[in-house]
Amino acid sequence: MNKHLLLLATLAVAFGACKKDEEETTAPGQPSGSTGTFRIDYGFHWGTGDFDLANTYTDGNGHAVKFTTVKFYLSHPELMNGTNEVAHFHDSYMLFDGATAHGSQTVGTMSPGSVTELRLTIGLDSLTNHADPITADFPLNIPGMHWSWNPAAGYKFLNLEGRVDNDGDGVVDDNDPSFTYHCATDNALREAALAFSGSVAAGGTLAPHLEIRMDLLVAGVDMLMTPVAMGYQATNAVLMDNLVTALVIE
Repeated sequence: MNKHLLLLATLAVAFGACKKDEEETTAPGQPSGSTGTFRIDYGFHWGTGDFDLANTYTDGNGHAVKFTTVKFYLSHPELMNGTNEVAHFHDSYMLFDGATAHGSQTVGTMSPGSVTELRLTIGLDSLTNHADPITADFPLNIPGMHWSWNPAAGYKFLNLEGRVDNDGDGVVDDNDPSFTYHCATDNALREAALAFSGSVAAGGTLAPHLEIRMDLLVAGVDMLMTPVAMGYQATNAVLMDNLVTALVIE
């Protein structure tokens, strides 16, 4: 009798292990036999060309500028078909960094379907914005993207830094003044609704290409006249509004 009980217990453990292995063959973010993957391919651009931190550009008033930091948060992607929600990726946070001019960010898995619009939150919801970055996961734990000296302000939704030519020679070097724009506080939150057509099948991938138009982002901003704006000053509001129009799906 004891031998039979031992045999049954062994078989139960083995069956449980096999079942667990079967359940774990689909990793988080990977499509199963009935789902597809949603991914955002992206590229930073200036006009029709690629954006490069090493290059010199012009601000909204024609001053030569060079960027050293271009970073911003997008969150909570939502896919729509007309007025119907196809997929909503709650608690999904993405950091876009101009130092990586082209790349991809896998958002998650979704049921098969057709899509006509991508909705994005530019910045972070209030609860996340005021959470502790020390205990947060990537990308909410990135140094320099939180106002550690002013925790009440939360995260920097948009971080732009660099130098601007102040003598009109069109050359930007270490002798030129710096500019710093840290767009923050709950008031800086924006929403974007980007039209595009696409579909995903089971086992497939939906991957719209998101263009980040840096020339549109700095439109109307005089980096020599107003080189610093922190939190939610007038220039910060302009930049956050501009970021809505600077996000374009090809």
